[in-house]
Amino acid sequence: MSVFQQNLPIQISPIENNEEGVKYQGLFEAMESDAMKIRMDDTFFADNVQNAISVEFTMSNYNFQFESSLLSGRDGHFVRIAKPKVIHKSQIRKTTRLRTAIKFNYTLWTEGGRFDGVITDISTVGIKMSTQKQLSKNTLLSLNVYVPGGTLRFICQGLVMWTKQDPNDEYYYTSGVKFTTLSIDAMKKVDKFIKENLPKTEIE
Repeated sequence: MSVFQQNLPIQISPIENNEEGVKYQGLFEAMESDAMKIRMDDTFFADNVQNAISVEFTMSNYNFQFESSLLSGRDGHFVRIAKPKVIHKSQIRKTTRLRTAIKFNYTLWTEGGRFDGVITDISTVGIKMSTQKQLSKNTLLSLNVYVPGGTLRFICQGLVMWTKQDPNDEYYYTSGVKFTTLSIDAMKKVDKFIKENLPKTEIE
């Protein structure tokens, strides 16, 4: 279980009655003798998630997933889940990306403050964004994306996969962000938006 390190971002999805594929953001806290201790966001407790769950996390260019169950009630901001017997590993697939210039705002999951950014390209798995704030790899963000006209709107969590300084502007940074809690319903909306706006020449 050495793959699990403190503050590893993970996502929990209820297995039952979850047709929209809703995911909740969490952070791995500790491996106990008979359980994993996870810090969860407030929406997880507000929605009173129970019973069987699916757990996902990302490392390098791979996604990991396993099924588990909640073992006890709420302990402050923490829950305990059963240790996995089998963990499935899959490579992150490349998807069609659309170049954009969508202004949006975001917050850092572990600290206060709201920041502005621009989405320079978007896919169903994540975004590339430009912002004046330098973001560290593995930083968790809450993304609030709205395209005027009602063509696209969603709120989800994202994980910073990389960051580099903008070669054309010393005051800006470019970051790649992977969606971590984008629901199936929201993913379909993103996919529709990309297909409707994709030029004849697709971006690789």
